Amino acid sequence: MTAVEEIQLEGYPCIKLTAGAYEAILAPGIGNNMIRLRDNKKGIEIFRYDEEHPYTAPMNSPEVYGYPFLYLPNRLRDGILKVSDATYHLPINEDNHYNNAIHGFVQKRPYTVVSKEVINDDAVKVVSEFVYDEKDPYYAYFPVAFTLQMTYTLSANDGLLQEITMQNDSDKMLPCGFCSHTPFNAAFVDGTKEGDYVLNVPILERWELNHRCLPTEHVLKLTEYDENYNRGTQPCTGVNLDNDIYTAKMNTLDGEAFYGAYATHTPTGKKICYEVSEDYRFWCVWNDRGINGYFCPEPCTWMIDAPNLSMPNERTGYAEIAPDETYACWQHIFTKE
Repeated sequence: MTAVEEIQLEGYPCIKLTAGAYEAILAPGIGNNMIRLRDNKKGIEIFRYDEEHPYTAPMNSPEVYGYPFLYLPNRLRDGILKVSDATYHLPINEDNHYNNAIHGFVQKRPYTVVSKEVINDDAVKVVSEFVYDEKDPYYAYFPVAFTLQMTYTLSANDGLLQEITMQNDSDKMLPCGFCSHTPFNAAFVDGTKEGDYVLNVPILERWELNHRCLPTEHVLKLTEYDENYNRGTQPCTGVNLDNDIYTAKMNTLDGEAFYGAYATHTPTGKKICYEVSEDYRFWCVWNDRGINGYFCPEPCTWMIDAPNLSMPNERTGYAEIAPDETYACWQHIFTKE
């Protein structure tokens, strides 16, 4: 079965996508968050999803449900955003000793659905758009207009493809950094327990962070703990994975090159596979102390606080989009057994 249809969740409009065994629910009103993704055949609930409050839970905490897309990503110290042609001062929303601007703002904004269609017997597609301009309250801090377009394609054979396009609609340079704060369901195979899951993330080097969770600009060699990510033996929960941030490298999956991470239910071998374009040069892993039923392998195009670091852009991933230019990247999530 392949379908794309409008539905209501807790009285809010959503879009349900179906392609083969995959089923997904898109909430355009919450940062275009794909709040649910499920493989019914394998019995895999991929994202953290609240059955009782499927819409209001992600609406109230958009960073820790579904598939949240972040711009500007990660942390900016003291709210400072240094661009080649300006310096912006963003509101501090991580207080106490951190004093950072964190996670940006687009995960809370409504998107407009541009189109939705059944492509063929195997796939459906929804295209949504967020136009950022002077009407947005954040524009008072960051007056650089842009258009974000997000395309979701759900395929019976290939799972979920997310394609991001950002266009600079201003006459200024637009900083270009993305992250997905993706919370995977800790026990994602139906009827299983959390302790039977391990995570494989392909990492090259670890970035040292200070007490404010900002890079010290020291890069560390991998320890035995870190190598658990490369070996695919890192527990997904039950231990505190607290902003473990690394430079990414190529991985393998079933003996083939695979630029991405994956989590495995060890008794069955069932997997969630998370492939990304090579624009995503860093992985940050966080699991909310390991006791709250989810874990986040977060692909990032730039390092935490990248605009403010003294290191070269080719090391930090910092990038900009010139006026009228466009940047594109993608992510791909699917299951295996």
